[in-house]
Amino acid sequence: MASLVTSAIYLVASYLVFWVLRALYRVTLHPLAGYPGPVIAAISKPWYHWYWNFYNRGLLIFEIERLHARYGPVVRIAPNELHINDPEVFQEMTRVGSRFTKDPGFYSFVTFPGTSIGEHDPNAHRIRRQVLAPAFSPARVQQLAPMVKVKVDEILGRFEEFAAKREALDIFRATKAFTMDIISTIVFGKPLGCIQNPDFNNQFIEFLHSTFEMGWVAPAFPNLFWLSFQLPEKVAEKLMPIPLFEFKKKCLGLMDSYLRERDVPVIGDTEGATKKTEFDRSIVIDMLVDPNSAKDHSVLSDDQLAEEVIMLLSAGNDSVSGVLIMGIYKILRYPEVHAKVNEELLSYIPNISEEITYEKVKKLPYLSAVVKEALRVSHPLPGLTPRVVPPEGFKLYNKTVPGGTVFNTSAYMLNRHPSVFPNPAVFNPDRWLDPSAIHLEKYMASFYRGTRQCLGRDLAFCELYTFLANLFRKFELEIWDTTDSDMEWIDLLLVYFPGKHFHAKLKKRDR
Repeated sequence: MASLVTSAIYLVASYLVFWVLRALYRVTLHPLAGYPGPVIAAISKPWYHWYWNFYNRGLLIFEIERLHARYGPVVRIAPNELHINDPEVFQEMTRVGSRFTKDPGFYSFVTFPGTSIGEHDPNAHRIRRQVLAPAFSPARVQQLAPMVKVKVDEILGRFEEFAAKREALDIFRATKAFTMDIISTIVFGKPLGCIQNPDFNNQFIEFLHSTFEMGWVAPAFPNLFWLSFQLPEKVAEKLMPIPLFEFKKKCLGLMDSYLRERDVPVIGDTEGATKKTEFDRSIVIDMLVDPNSAKDHSVLSDDQLAEEVIMLLSAGNDSVSGVLIMGIYKILRYPEVHAKVNEELLSYIPNISEEITYEKVKKLPYLSAVVKEALRVSHPLPGLTPRVVPPEGFKLYNKTVPGGTVFNTSAYMLNRHPSVFPNPAVFNPDRWLDPSAIHLEKYMASFYRGTRQCLGRDLAFCELYTFLANLFRKFELEIWDTTDSDMEWIDLLLVYFPGKHFHAKLKKRDR
């Protein structure tokens, strides 16, 4: 017994000595030791990130922002990680031919490995992107635009109900329902019916939000999450009831239903029969299960297919709806912006009954400026996007950073960098109308850049233009029981509003 106690003491003492020596090395001799930042971050990433993103829920990005204000454009936020707040360095990291890659130590815990978002190997990602690109290409978006308009008309029909009853509308729920019905139509060949739900709700949205409410749990407790994904799924569900597991089961069910029904012909031409349209087909699933959709593409298993679908639903729903939520609030919050939007729409579309399509409004100067400014201030993926420095290293200012170091950038900070966007806290669409503003789009980080740029960029613009143009031409709106403090957000991988939902009251225009 005494020998066991002695051995235990020896092991504990050995670990403490190892921990102290490692901490001293990281603070004094590590290649990043000369960069400023909190000592605890240099010593231990889990503890530092746990404190700011888990204990202080989703606040790490704002703490890093304060550190940059104190130390400058480079801050050490982990033993082997730097946070860079410099638009020019970001340009270099994301240029064509850049050898920076996604950090597997991060993306393995916040996405499904191997998906279009989670894949860190450049070659594997290139193949997956080639498979999915036709579903979101500019040409495909032109084909999807009429479907988007149908969904806009459908949700604005629901808005008329609220206007007639003079009831406040939950903009948060309504926009989530709108974007989910669009992305589910693209992914599954049919909408999930969120728009017509009395509360704009759907179980998929609940699973999605429950998953992201867990936010930074996985990076804070990586070993726990690693274990959950190594266990058989039924066991993991019992021990750790993560909403993602239930989400995945629902996706598997819908995909199985789609694959069984997609080639079933419509029999007869009887009255009331519903004929299939091009939108009853899911180009996403069709391409993913087709071995010939890209060179070297391997057909996905059911689990892999479900994981890719979850990532596409997450990105397609939450990112665009977040821009709409913030954009509508900012337009109403700035009366001069609201007036200019109304003036342009009324001038360009004088007849209230005129069809307002994406093709018709996408070149309106002020509406375009509003859409871009809404994207700038809403930054769908606001926080850390870690990339690994290539093996040959990277010259950061006058010092070469060794390969394997992780560089983090933040869309939230880059989109507010005063060297590019003066007075960044002000919602100012006019900045996009200045003749010298052509360079601003180059520096916008909302969709990331380069080979990892968001696949759904063109679709997002189609949704934003069509929704906002129809909304503000057909309704008068005012903010209802919502303040700036209610619109404060935290970073739970995606933007998350912990306060009250944004509500507005509407009045239908008659001319």
